[in-house]
Amino acid sequence: MGLCEKYLPCEPFLPFGRPCRIFTMRLLWQPLIVSRNCPDAGCLRSGLFDFQITRCNARERMNPFTVDADMCRKDGICAKVCPIQIIDAKVGELPTMAAHKARVCIGCGQCMAFCPANACSAPGLSSRESQPLQPQNMPTPEQAEELVFSRRSVRTFRNKPVPRETLTQLLEAARFAPTAKNTQQLRWIVLESREKTENLAGLVIDWLRKLSEVDPENAKAVHAESLVRTWDSGYDVICRSAPQAALIVAPKGHWGAPDAAIAAAYLELLANARKVGCCWGGYICFAMGHPSAHELRAFAGVQEHEQVYAAQLMGFPLLAPHFRPPRKALDVTWL
Repeated sequence: MGLCEKYLPCEPFLPFGRPCRIFTMRLLWQPLIVSRNCPDAGCLRSGLFDFQITRCNARERMNPFTVDADMCRKDGICAKVCPIQIIDAKVGELPTMAAHKARVCIGCGQCMAFCPANACSAPGLSSRESQPLQPQNMPTPEQAEELVFSRRSVRTFRNKPVPRETLTQLLEAARFAPTAKNTQQLRWIVLESREKTENLAGLVIDWLRKLSEVDPENAKAVHAESLVRTWDSGYDVICRSAPQAALIVAPKGHWGAPDAAIAAAYLELLANARKVGCCWGGYICFAMGHPSAHELRAFAGVQEHEQVYAAQLMGFPLLAPHFRPPRKALDVTWL
């Protein structure tokens, strides 16, 4: 076990979980991995684990892998679908999970999702909270394709905010986007008014005005001078006068960027189904990621250990597309 076992339910060098930077730097000379299912998970939520005020007794509080013997069909499905193969099961016998294996469970819920009897609960999860799927609500392949084909980046919005209830429904669905190792480390910052998005855009422009002095190479790469001139002419080239915006934030590290990109794509398609338009806020992400953008990060409440990996400008579209323009031909290599 790691040196911090008395503080965290962790194992060094386990392939599943999330690195804890603080303990890597202060207590260990090797990477430390934190179990995804730690129910306290102060280090995972904040990115900074203060072991002086937070002592984790997760091993004692975490429920083990449990099986309802009366409901279980003893078909071994849970073991077959487990991505890290830590469930022991033979057809005709109840599945089990050894305690040392339970510590490395990533809490993906795969065993629970595929169990036809809803008989098992993964460590830290409960089958009582599982919701049955509704296959009758699945779109046809043609409908799913039309949702993709009709998606356009929206840069002209109606002067009408999307209700918070609708935004909440979109975010609740988007949080089911997959994340690497099921870390589920994303959080959302939503700017709910045109005033807020305009303030954000103004701060990005203020930062761009100074960028040529602190980072001329990147200033040239993003055409900072051109963006500033466009803003000064009265056109919001940063937030496109969107009434709302959603920023996707994750701890700095290997998986934040792909996790956020996947969630942003989910959000955009979900929004399209509800007639809400989206546009990727690339300049926002670029600015937020620069080490000199302190005021921008403070405005959005982005903490030092975090990074804005994706941003979606949002609102009701002013116009609707009628055709699907051609794109480059499919480039695929079949092996």
